[in-house]
Amino acid sequence: MQKFLFLIRRLGVPALGLSVLAILGACSSGDESLGTVICPQAYMVKDALRSTDYAPGGGRDLIDIRYNAQIVDIEWACVYQPDEKYVDVEVQFFVRALRGPASDEPKTTFPYFVAVADPQGVILAKQVFGIDVGFPGNSLEIGHIETVRQRIRFPTLASAASYTIFIGFQLTPEQLAEARAHGL
Repeated sequence: MQKFLFLIRRLGVPALGLSVLAILGACSSGDESLGTVICPQAYMVKDALRSTDYAPGGGRDLIDIRYNAQIVDIEWACVYQPDEKYVDVEVQFFVRALRGPASDEPKTTFPYFVAVADPQGVILAKQVFGIDVGFPGNSLEIGHIETVRQRIRFPTLASAASYTIFIGFQLTPEQLAEARAHGL
């Protein structure tokens, strides 16, 4: 059984629109030439990079913030299984979380989504997960690395790189509207 491992690392990529595609060199195994094989791309969704949780009521000032989180970095690696026609992609992303003045608990959960799109951009699957964040002692800011794994089936090895993984916070309609209004 053939296995091929590729690693792509992205530092400081702020959003989908500013991403630069990483390309890896050619690989071969034995006498069989595979040509250029590229990992499926993973992107942070611009409108879903930040999640702010306000205290109940209508206030939207700094003093009303309970928690705030931002996805600030992403990296991924993939392992191809060409005989079984799938690729396993492991995505890690770094989250910076802040505890605001209106917070009444030292812990919270930030929901986020992972979606996989086919080469035509059609979302094949989407799942929502939660990042449990605790603020020890009097901490107001923490960093967290979240890891998710996706298995993507493909018809041909060459088409595998055309699949895309999207990651972002699962926002309420109000949070999404605020993110779009303020360009967050």
